[in-house]
Amino acid sequence: MAVSAKTLTFRLSKDAVGQISSLTAEALKEGDLEVYDVERLHLAVEQVLLKWLAVLGEGTEGTYRSGKRLGRQYINLSVSGPRVNPFGEDSGDCVLNGGNSVQTLLANIGLTPSYHYVNGENQIALMPKRKKINPLIYLIFSIVAGVFAGLLCRELPYEIRHTFSTVIVTPLFDTFIGLLIATALPMMFLSLIWGIYSIGDTATLGNIGKRVIGRYLGRIYFTLIICALVCLPFFEYAASGSAVSGGEFTAIFSMILNIVPSNLISPFVEGNSLQIIFLAVAFGLAMLILNKKIPVIVQFVGQANNIIQLIMEWITSLLPIIIFISILQLMLTDMLSDMSGLVKLFAIILLCVSANLVLMIMSVSIRRKISPILLVKKLLPSFLVALTTASSAATFSTNMECCEKKLGIHHKLVNFGVPLGTAFSRPGHAAIFFCVCLFMADRYGVPITFSWIFAAVLTCGLLALAVPPVPGGGIACYSILFLQLGIPVEALGIAVVLEIVLDFVSTSLNMVAVPVDMVHVAGRLDMVDENVMRG
Repeated sequence: MAVSAKTLTFRLSKDAVGQISSLTAEALKEGDLEVYDVERLHLAVEQVLLKWLAVLGEGTEGTYRSGKRLGRQYINLSVSGPRVNPFGEDSGDCVLNGGNSVQTLLANIGLTPSYHYVNGENQIALMPKRKKINPLIYLIFSIVAGVFAGLLCRELPYEIRHTFSTVIVTPLFDTFIGLLIATALPMMFLSLIWGIYSIGDTATLGNIGKRVIGRYLGRIYFTLIICALVCLPFFEYAASGSAVSGGEFTAIFSMILNIVPSNLISPFVEGNSLQIIFLAVAFGLAMLILNKKIPVIVQFVGQANNIIQLIMEWITSLLPIIIFISILQLMLTDMLSDMSGLVKLFAIILLCVSANLVLMIMSVSIRRKISPILLVKKLLPSFLVALTTASSAATFSTNMECCEKKLGIHHKLVNFGVPLGTAFSRPGHAAIFFCVCLFMADRYGVPITFSWIFAAVLTCGLLALAVPPVPGGGIACYSILFLQLGIPVEALGIAVVLEIVLDFVSTSLNMVAVPVDMVHVAGRLDMVDENVMRG
């Protein structure tokens, strides 16, 4: 159904609230959204209008706009007057009350409206994500089409096949890789800055918020350590210097010192991802501390992040074509003939994911004295939704229900912790990044030293936080990882295909970790109903 463009001027009143709410519901239904998303966004808009009516009073002029921009639906509401944040920032916003920090996190993944105050106008914007075909369908179709086309091309004479590969397929593939690399670094920089800022005011965050965030970040690096322990016996270790000379320690020490850039420009020119991450964290923390003192900069960074995320979404919308070209490229260049080691990679990933899942289950089972089998049954719906959709947003409502109704976690903690986990729980992406990088380093003859492993663990953990919330978003991160870890750029052809397949696995581990970590935090804060959890 086509989305019609509408613009309507209104004055706040109870009748106007009903009229605008109805228009919003109609526009959302035209956008082919899930029924649950339509109801949630419709209710959010109604609550916003009622808040503005209560504070600004009847007769305040406002404007409603809806339509499509570049194929994506939008709905904007604005009312004139003093700043009135409908999500609670101006009235004792607290993380446990689902304040503005939570709304910002949900808005980043298209689950709620986002709020802005610009030129004397209160504005909310909705850019809902429409219902999409299950990515498994286009994944299978693209792979089958690529293999079929590759088999047909291999029957052609060598001269024709070689010309087709060098003149058409390779330039198309190189263009995509170039576009990916050009977009990846600014995406990582802006995504990390905005992610840190989206946490909310440090004073508001308080002890509870810091515990939740610390738990999610700690989970990422705990997962990477487990992966390193599982993977290393399967790969050959190369020492970078003798134990006497302290070559490994020197390499690690130099790497840590080199994280601090000599200026603001060179990290982007040289593509040094660790230095860019350092700058992003520094800028993000500064924005978090200064907050309301720098509204222009905050608005600029937010808009720049939206732009780069939209560009990345355009790139990933081409995934079926990209997968097809990648498979065809691999077959035409005979790169698949030497890829029997992929079985080894998938086996290692299975071991790593299984080990981490078992440790998650056992940690909750032992500490909270709950049957492992019962806990698995409670977590299974979240795991299956994430595994079949590769979408953290699609798993959001399932995790909310799991945490509150099945695990007995207090609803106030759930309202804060689950949205935060949807944005920051990335142990699955970190684990897959590490395993793929280790496999590619081994395949392309990159020395796997202790300092290399240290760099891989550090970079994979940080880049996992920068993965854009779109299917296949991890592809951009591989270009940065390979550049940082000395892996040849031609390995990206294989990584593109692997990322699409493994994205389902990484998302499932990400989302299962959310209720697990929430249980641990709730237990420490005495915010869990043991009877519900064991029931």
